[in-house]
Amino acid sequence: MIKTRFGQYNGDSWEETCQLFLKKKYHSQDYQEMVAHSQGDLGIEGFTRTGLVFQCYCPDEEYESKKLYELQRDKITTDLGKLSKNKKELIKYFGDVKIKKWIFLTPIYRNKELISHCQQKAIEFKKISEMKDLLDDEFDVLVQDEGFFVEEMLYVKAVLEEKIDINVATPTVEEVIDWKQCEAESVQILFRKISKLFHGNSNAEVYTNKYVDIIIRNFIKGQNVFDELRDNHPALLEKLVRIKSGIESHIEQELLLTTLQPKEFIQGIQSKYKSALESEAFGRMISYVLQEDVVKEAEADWLVRCPLDFIEGV
Repeated sequence: MIKTRFGQYNGDSWEETCQLFLKKKYHSQDYQEMVAHSQGDLGIEGFTRTGLVFQCYCPDEEYESKKLYELQRDKITTDLGKLSKNKKELIKYFGDVKIKKWIFLTPIYRNKELISHCQQKAIEFKKISEMKDLLDDEFDVLVQDEGFFVEEMLYVKAVLEEKIDINVATPTVEEVIDWKQCEAESVQILFRKISKLFHGNSNAEVYTNKYVDIIIRNFIKGQNVFDELRDNHPALLEKLVRIKSGIESHIEQELLLTTLQPKEFIQGIQSKYKSALESEAFGRMISYVLQEDVVKEAEADWLVRCPLDFIEGV
């Protein structure tokens, strides 16, 4: 299996995923899947009536960069060779359509030389006179990874009943310290708020310091998670922000009326957010870990920005 930012794949699962990507992305260009052929592999997984041709490839295990590059390079060379070998057969399917772009789809690539190899093969094939009746004069060879299909990702994950996950590292001690130094005023406000959670406890100061660090860590991680969602799943982020904003808009009123202790109020707000996410089917779309990160981000964000505060005496 190869692990990427969005999932794990082997050869079969990557091909299945690619077909869903392509059918969603290129529906308007009349994408046509090339199902298993009785006379063997023609070197393509599918094509559009606009001249795009696709071939999928995923090694069944993780390789270091050099080995991965060599496998991908050799696969490109081999499958492009099948265009020549199967030219007459392919023309039967393409009709008058000529190939403008042959696109190599792979989950991840780590060596820019693969792009150079594609360019060299494009130049080589354009010079073959016997290929003029199959290839467009501007024929090109490209490599694309899963990042080219971020808009289709949610749809595909839903079809395959997989969940979105975001692999963001937990902030280090140094990052927490740096944030404290840069946001001194916010840290003071946090200390004032968090101290109310542990009022009357014999270890109040220790617990307050520790929980402030936890909140800052959750805040930093949450912002990083949101950045990833903004880049890769903007529609999902938009729904999350809408739910979060809806809950936030009532926090101040609920704080004025509550008889709950600060700890109980925070736990209640977290439960309310989780219930809202579940009601919008987020449990089917995002992983448990991502859901927890999102909920903790909200608590931290509200404490830092001040929508969540506690009335003296409560």
